Amino acid sequence: MNTITINTNANTIEVSKKFAAKAFRYGTEEYKMLRDARADYPGFKVVEVARKATKSMKNSFKGLPYEYMEAYILAHDDGEQTKMKTYLNMRGETEEAEAACACSQSYMEIKEWFLTSYSEIAKFHEERIAVIEAAQQKRAEERADRERKQKEARRNKLLSHKMN
Repeated sequence: MNTITINTNANTIEVSKKFAAKAFRYGTEEYKMLRDARADYPGFKVVEVARKATKSMKNSFKGLPYEYMEAYILAHDDGEQTKMKTYLNMRGETEEAEAACACSQSYMEIKEWFLTSYSEIAKFHEERIAVIEAAQQKRAEERADRERKQKEARRNKLLSHKMN
């Protein structure tokens, strides 16, 4: 998110961390945009929201080092270790690769091969991201509900003092 989102359900003006950093510098374009939004929605609170996972983030699979790939291949390879032989060849660690003076393929190429060979890993990561996103959404909704209740209680308290 590089701009402002108005959340009328939660009475918030939502901005990304990156946008907020720029918006809190006087005179920047982001500062002017946020100022205009606050003028249009004076009772709304400005909140930073976490960046949502995008398709490219879902396929990044942080925490997928060579050691993890090796352990997973060892645990799930066939009796002839065909996947491990392919992996070692891609890493340039087989006798054939050494004889050909071949170096390792890039990490991205090896990771792509690994995720294609073991599609259940990609599915696991996608499901895990979905669970995390759902938890973040629930927490944001609970926070917005709590803020709305606090605002309502404060308003009721102030109105009861005016009547007395």
